[in-house]
Amino acid sequence: MPRIRTVKPEFWEDELLGVIPRDARLLFIATFNMADDEGLLRWTPAYIKAQAFMYDDDLTIADVGKLMQCLTDTGLVFPYIGGVARQQMAVVVNFRKHQRINRPQKSKLVPPSLGSYKAREMYARRDGWTCQLCGGGIPQLPVVNDSHNLAIDHIRPVASGGSDHPSNVRAAHQACSQSRRNSPDGEEFIPPRSLLGLEDSLNDALNRSLNCSVNESHAEMKSTVEVSTDSEISSLNHSLTEGKGKEGNREGKGTPPTPQQSSGSPTVAQTGERAIEDRMTDAFLDRYRSGNAYSQRQVRKVIAEALANGSDPDELWRALERLGALSKPVTGGTLQFAFSEIRKGAIGADVIPFRDRQQQATDDFFDRAMARAQSRMQQETS
Repeated sequence: MPRIRTVKPEFWEDELLGVIPRDARLLFIATFNMADDEGLLRWTPAYIKAQAFMYDDDLTIADVGKLMQCLTDTGLVFPYIGGVARQQMAVVVNFRKHQRINRPQKSKLVPPSLGSYKAREMYARRDGWTCQLCGGGIPQLPVVNDSHNLAIDHIRPVASGGSDHPSNVRAAHQACSQSRRNSPDGEEFIPPRSLLGLEDSLNDALNRSLNCSVNESHAEMKSTVEVSTDSEISSLNHSLTEGKGKEGNREGKGTPPTPQQSSGSPTVAQTGERAIEDRMTDAFLDRYRSGNAYSQRQVRKVIAEALANGSDPDELWRALERLGALSKPVTGGTLQFAFSEIRKGAIGADVIPFRDRQQQATDDFFDRAMARAQSRMQQETS
């Protein structure tokens, strides 16, 4: 049953929402009305089409499915299969941040299963990979010290009637969640000693995450080279079977170009004693940390991922300067927004407006006329 919801003014300024299609933004607003007070809703293209786009004949069910996939890919909505009937449902990830529920009603829909790591990861992402008990960071990849790994803590314990619905669960460390369960009710939570060495675990998880990004980038480059080489060899074989090999060689077409070999060196250039992402992170924080809540770990991760994806370092630095000057957070979404603004400003920068060209042509004409007149006067005088 549709509900009355609100849209905050900050919604229209969100950089992540700004890069998705307009119809996808409209669908995201529609999910506020379709979701119950826990942020859960049915998630099938036919249902969404009937609820949000009932009068839009130009949008097919397949088109609506693509818009739903867009919200899923950006992490705004988390789809899952729930209930005995195995229904397709979804949860609006940051629903309680968008909406303030005065008298919440109990949800009739089944929440995501906490036995699924993807569901636990979704809640961790919702909470910013921060333990909601001690306030420390949670490693985004499993680490050796299991006490530092992700756990889902129930605000109201299940034994006391608590549920697995989104409003009753939060991200925490394994050690913190266990310590809270063992503590008497009402006692102030004290972080356990097993959290010692948490910073090392966070750095280890971050480094492995960056290595995975670089390896994936190398794998894509290698795959592209292999596909290109195979197509060139196939084209050459076809040319030879057609009897065009000699003619092609005479014209310089018969011999395929030498395929580009992968050097095996990392995508991020390692110059000097420190990596470029480290030096760029330090330079950014030295200039823009004052007055802003920038995290060195987050900034370095975004920079390293951008470099691993082939971003030009000079363009990346200009994008970072743009974000720092505007005190914007440094994330993958805001960085893409800054890239688009820089590239948009670069288009037409070397083009002279028509009015200026016309004025310049007029000035050139009069300059030439005056030069001819002076030359004629000098000839008559002499």
